[in-house]
Amino acid sequence: MIEARRQQLRFGDGFIAEEVADLQEDWMKHADRVLEDEQLITAVYDALARRHPKSRTRGRKGTPADVVLRLFC
Repeated sequence: MIEARRQQLRFGDGFIAEEVADLQEDWMKHADRVLEDEQLITAVYDALARRHPKSRTRGRKGTPADVVLRLFC
């Protein structure tokens, strides 16, 4: 099963994100702006779904499209 975006997994994830927000470098902030493009996320999501006909709805959870794009950055 493929997701377009990674959801918050635990209650503490939001608190951790706030604490490490100032540790980001400039290129990371630029990558975050690029990853906000919904058309780009949708294109990667569709490409991941084409790998197997029922991967959108069945099986174990796959890597979300936004995480795949972040790895490419």
